[in-house]
Amino acid sequence: MVSLSVEFAGVKMRCPIGVAPLALMSPASIVPERYAEKLMTYVNMGVGYVYTPVTCAELEHPKEMLPTTRWKKIETRGFGREGLLFVQDADRVQWRIKPSVKLIRILKEKVPEGVAVIGDILGPGSDPDGWAEHAKRIEEAGADLIELDVSCECPLAETGVVDVYLAKAHKLPRIAGLIIGDSLELLEPIVRAVVKAVKVPIGIKLSAETGFPRLVSFAKVIKDSGAKWITAINNPVTVCPPDIYNEGKPTWPYLDSNMFLGTSGPWDRYSCYRNMAAISIYCPGIDLAGVGGLVIPEHHIEAMMLGAKITELSSGLIWGGTDILKQTIAFLNRYMRDHGYETPEDFRGLALKYFKPIKEVDWKIGRLIAVTDYEKCDGCGTCAKNVCFATYMKGGKARVIEEECTGCALCEAICPKGARKVVPK
Repeated sequence: MVSLSVEFAGVKMRCPIGVAPLALMSPASIVPERYAEKLMTYVNMGVGYVYTPVTCAELEHPKEMLPTTRWKKIETRGFGREGLLFVQDADRVQWRIKPSVKLIRILKEKVPEGVAVIGDILGPGSDPDGWAEHAKRIEEAGADLIELDVSCECPLAETGVVDVYLAKAHKLPRIAGLIIGDSLELLEPIVRAVVKAVKVPIGIKLSAETGFPRLVSFAKVIKDSGAKWITAINNPVTVCPPDIYNEGKPTWPYLDSNMFLGTSGPWDRYSCYRNMAAISIYCPGIDLAGVGGLVIPEHHIEAMMLGAKITELSSGLIWGGTDILKQTIAFLNRYMRDHGYETPEDFRGLALKYFKPIKEVDWKIGRLIAVTDYEKCDGCGTCAKNVCFATYMKGGKARVIEEECTGCALCEAICPKGARKVVPK
């Protein structure tokens, strides 16, 4: 009998699939009742948890600061769609305390048993006591869990933030995001203060910019400070490509400026996978939430096999719409039934047993060979016009010099027709 229920950070959820916290994108999203309707749409599709939008420590949303976001599709000629870029004004897309409190109270009256409401908060700069007071208000509203968002990339576009970070100043602007999450000196006292101030489980959302292996030391400090889970990742940081045919001007629709910004799409998931595996292997004993670039149902299984206990839809929801929620949950049900798993815990972390030092890997040298499916091969020569010494073209087809082939699988990876494959000799 298949059961999707999980226990995450001590809280029972009916399903490990949920929706990540999202930034405000329109005037309607500022209204708690309207936002609750949107979140209840996800709940009615079967998710196990929902988040508030990222909530800063101010009471009210300034009326003159309507949300603003700009998106851009990124494609590479000859390769197709890669992902999305988006830029946001941090002040405009943060929620404030009063609407967030109202949203939590509305949701707690509506969500069925087994659906958790998670408050996502961004505290007042680098002030631990301010973060603690902020968390207590969200706890009093009824949140089941609280996530400290020290990973938001938006503040990087603000004037002076990076200068403050480089100066290693202890007092950061009120909306600091990953500037805090990328500094253990600032992060640890905040985590300890919030854990001490509230009774609900506390989690920390890490930035993709805190890379490997540095993230392991962050995970250990977070765990030792009393947090119950780590979420990874938030959006990686990049910039919009310039228009090389127009003096390097930005290519944003109707924007005349460039700035540091976030990415969305399947390219993000490899940072998510890295964090799930690294923390599972080097800092076991803390729950993990996987998010970032999970755009098809299989991605959620992959993240769980690398150690995630729950997984969140962000890129997938933006790219695929709400149908992806039903598809992902239905896929998880079928997958578990077909493979004989009764609960998600049966396959969580299974892939970790295959991690080993590179010197212990059996490369099967001399036992593999590349072959060509001549019916599929159209003679494009991509595999031969490359760095490979073993492939050549003859009669309009790719051929292999057996004694030169090491079975590296480059030809299989790049063949546009799927005509090349590496097999045992």
